[in-house]
Amino acid sequence: MAEENKTVKEQEAQQSGSVNISNDVVSIVASLAAGSVKGVSGMVSSMSGGIAELLGKKNMSKGVKVSVNDKDVTLNLSIIVEYGAKIPDVAWEIQEKVKSEVEAMTGLNVVAVNVSVEGVNVPKNDAGKIPAKPVKSETDSEPAAQIKETAEEAVEIIAEKAEDIAEKAEEKVEELINKAKDAADKAEDVAEDIVDDAAEEAQDVVMEITEPEKSAEEPDAE
Repeated sequence: MAEENKTVKEQEAQQSGSVNISNDVVSIVASLAAGSVKGVSGMVSSMSGGIAELLGKKNMSKGVKVSVNDKDVTLNLSIIVEYGAKIPDVAWEIQEKVKSEVEAMTGLNVVAVNVSVEGVNVPKNDAGKIPAKPVKSETDSEPAAQIKETAEEAVEIIAEKAEDIAEKAEEKVEELINKAKDAADKAEDVAEDIVDDAAEEAQDVVMEITEPEKSAEEPDAE
């Protein structure tokens, strides 16, 4: 039953006439979709001699070349990206968005979206000079910035460890000094004991030597 209804609808559509979508319509849809992607500065149209012309918003569709084969369509887009944007990410998002928008609005099958990046829009300051630092997109994560941040964290960690090591070394040195002082005090006490003992022994020896001489000099009682 469902198949019969489908056949009837197809026959009614054929009897009503055909629908033809102009390439210009496809170009407009594709250019609007591409222009809405963050990081896209504008569309360009290749002129004679390989010179690229930046297109205004009203003529953005001229930056899209459309090739249609029955229901299959191939799109070639020429764009200018904002300085600081991540080009591979921008190109991938353009391909996804253009394919989705064109297929949704036209019913055509987009087989390929080729993106050609023709230039970079470099912002200028009031003096007309290029700023010293590039303008970064919010989604842009530069490896150099990550490396710098990681290096700073590593330096902080090393500094903290070095400070801990210095404190421990200072405590160790103080402990060794105290031990050395204790050892010196003990050595001094031992040396004093040895000197005292030697002095006593020397005094005893002297007394032993002198006492016999005194006994010899004394006369006999008879």
